[in-house]
Amino acid sequence: MKHLRSLSILSALALALSLSACAAEPATIAEVPEIGAFPLALEVPGVDDPLVIDEQPQRIVALSSDAAIALHELGAADRIIAVPSGAMNIALNPYADEMADVENVVAGENNPEPEQVLAWAPDLIVVTARHSGEQDASDVLSATGVPVLTLTNGWSSSDAVIENLELIGRAVGASDEAEALTAEIRNGLAGIRDRAAGAASVPTVAILSNQAQAPFINAGSSLVSELVTNGGGSNVADLTGITQTMPIQPEQLVAANPDTIMLVDVTGKGESSFDAVLGNPAVAALPAVQEGRVEMFLGRDVYALAGREVVSASAAVLAWLHPELAE
Repeated sequence: MKHLRSLSILSALALALSLSACAAEPATIAEVPEIGAFPLALEVPGVDDPLVIDEQPQRIVALSSDAAIALHELGAADRIIAVPSGAMNIALNPYADEMADVENVVAGENNPEPEQVLAWAPDLIVVTARHSGEQDASDVLSATGVPVLTLTNGWSSSDAVIENLELIGRAVGASDEAEALTAEIRNGLAGIRDRAAGAASVPTVAILSNQAQAPFINAGSSLVSELVTNGGGSNVADLTGITQTMPIQPEQLVAANPDTIMLVDVTGKGESSFDAVLGNPAVAALPAVQEGRVEMFLGRDVYALAGREVVSASAAVLAWLHPELAE
């Protein structure tokens, strides 16, 4: 019944917005003179219809933490009127302190309430459609006539980060800033990859994170795995048949026998949160552990990246795996 009431409220809002739009002079998208000008029709990968934005947004809601970070990196932080609670997690967001000053907090990290979002009168909503709740909110909010930029690539690679920065930059009228930032990222990564190519070996890395009650091993297509590759390593999960991020059992880590172990602290609980695995006697006997090739990284430095930290994170991994190649 709650869902039906929500749709009813939103239908009324959509009708009101539609009637208001009929009374106004429609934007002539064909007359857009250049990239970054308004009105614009933005082609968004994975979305059927162009996103139409009549005027430069001044009241932006970021429904995902990565979108909030990207807006900050593009110089649009002063136009953000709402962020998810996760954006204030100091373990994941390098700008958490600044986000604490944003006037509104989105309840329901992966399942935002559309009515609440609309009550803040946004003129642009940015969401990463990773979860079904976020996609549902995107669909419902889009139907009201408020511009919704739905990012569908999951920020899962440096190319995805660059694509999203370019899209957000155009949507908020910061194309120049996006162009400069993405060039900085491309050039920075190229330099790090060139140095990593000179490594005498490519050590295997087990990437463990503490986002749940038990440590997870990171596998498959992910940005943190790319960081390891950029830094001259290889994700051991790819070599052991583990294809998706999942809880790791001590015996699995022992069987993988990685050259190094990367701990990613996304909760701020520190190394003790990995005791369920690292405290196992067989794991403690691994050469990587015995010889001190275990390194802790803060989540905000290598995990939830949506800007230039992709470069600094790759450089940090290179410095760890191949200190002789670091600048």
